Amino acid sequence: MTAVPDQQTVTPDGKSVQPLIDGVVVRRGVTHVDERGALYELYDPRWGVHPAHLVYAYITTTRPGWAKGWGLHHHHDDRYVIWQGRVELALYDARAGSRTEGLESRLFLSEADRCLVTIPAGVWHAERNIGDAEVVIVNFPTEPFHHAAPDKERLPLDNDVLPVDLGPGWRGW
Repeated sequence: MTAVPDQQTVTPDGKSVQPLIDGVVVRRGVTHVDERGALYELYDPRWGVHPAHLVYAYITTTRPGWAKGWGLHHHHDDRYVIWQGRVELALYDARAGSRTEGLESRLFLSEADRCLVTIPAGVWHAERNIGDAEVVIVNFPTEPFHHAAPDKERLPLDNDVLPVDLGPGWRGW
């Protein structure tokens, strides 16, 4: 057996060297702490992260050891904040003609480094709880949920459509 050297994953200032899918935006959050507790700003349109107004918000959870996905929206973008837990977010750009068409990206997110992640329409996404507590994600999609005609397609995690090997540990839908 031959040892394999580690590869660079971040820059000296902590930024990932992994290429991101075009339109995926990660904005690190700031937690304000004082003797009384803490305050975390979830979303502010003045940040310029996304031009769409805040129109809808909801929370989703994933139990330890479980995964959700693959999901794709055609008409709206998701804007996730990981509020609790640790999650691996897998992304695949299926947009024809996109500058990053066919690119797969992985983000590892947690409550220890909260951020707002924009996932554009046309990008498949799946999330896996990689911790021992329930993952809580707050989503601010760019359109409200349409109960009669949801803007969502789904694929099983293991499928023949996406050329993505999620690897071990992914179970769920």
